[in-house]
Amino acid sequence: MSEDSLWTEDLKRRTGLLRESLECHRIDGLLLTSEANVRYLTGFSGSESAVFFSARRTVLVTDFRYVEEARETCPLAEVVRHSRGLMDALAREARRSRAKRLGFDPAQFTVIQARALRKALRGASLVARPGLVEELRGVKSAREVAAIEEALRVAERAYVMLWRRLRPGMTEMDVASELDYIMRRRLGAQGSAFETIVAFDDHASQPHAKPGSRRIRNDGVILIDWGARKGGYNCDLTRTSSLGTMPKKALKARELVIEAQRRAIAAIRPGAALRDVDGVARRFLVSRGYGRAFGHGLGHGVGLEIHELPTLGRRWKGTLRSGMVVTVEPGVYLPGEFGVRIEDMVLVTGAGARVLSSQSIE
Repeated sequence: MSEDSLWTEDLKRRTGLLRESLECHRIDGLLLTSEANVRYLTGFSGSESAVFFSARRTVLVTDFRYVEEARETCPLAEVVRHSRGLMDALAREARRSRAKRLGFDPAQFTVIQARALRKALRGASLVARPGLVEELRGVKSAREVAAIEEALRVAERAYVMLWRRLRPGMTEMDVASELDYIMRRRLGAQGSAFETIVAFDDHASQPHAKPGSRRIRNDGVILIDWGARKGGYNCDLTRTSSLGTMPKKALKARELVIEAQRRAIAAIRPGAALRDVDGVARRFLVSRGYGRAFGHGLGHGVGLEIHELPTLGRRWKGTLRSGMVVTVEPGVYLPGEFGVRIEDMVLVTGAGARVLSSQSIE
């Protein structure tokens, strides 16, 4: 079976599951504007588009710039060109389908868009139904997992190539720019999955530090959080290392973070509570005196977007399911001293967990 056929089978499965969800939620249709959700249901990768989805129809609404591309890449969707705006066109397609109760995600519509929709719908009601597509996206197909792994291989190769070029005196921005260049220019990534984080020494105590003018020292701490995007899918990795000998306190913290990650990965299996997996890593770091130094959640889903469901964290309800892909990224952050984070990507399987990223890039 060809790659295009495999993706078409994925689209059929997704739309079939979503139609079952419409029935369960007692709505006649769903209005979608998120680029990731549009791509997930239609295969369309352009911007400035929306989808009207119902029991019988998948309608992609776009403008003149993307009509040709949409018709070439969306085998299961009707393609409609709008001339008076997305909201007007969505409402028109809903009226054509005689939909009376339309689900939408309030977080993905502006107030102005919601007002325009209500006016154009002429009596049909808008019903808040957030997260219906996102829930489906949380469980990946075999083809999606393969796409994520392809992005991972690019990111890992780029990191190895980068490490051969690191020299004392390079700035954080030098390193981030070099890594982004390698992924895209040398290895064929569509781009970085997010803004690459490179932080040295005390700057690494900021979990989302922005690369700046700090310079590498031989015996300092180097934290790099990066990812590649390939075929529309993303990956996310973090490593903490040193050009020379890492300071003893940072090295000990790194060993503890690696052990916390190992324990959390061992706890991953279908049915495991999201908060419980987070708790495994958190309790270990608490027991070693670093509980307050680990202030963020343990991990998150990755796919068409860099942050997707599920979320591994203390406040998150729900359980893991087979086919989910999550990061596992415990960290220790000591302001004024250093920061350590180790992040890998894990596939939830019927047997437990399979680490998708390679430990060899350490």
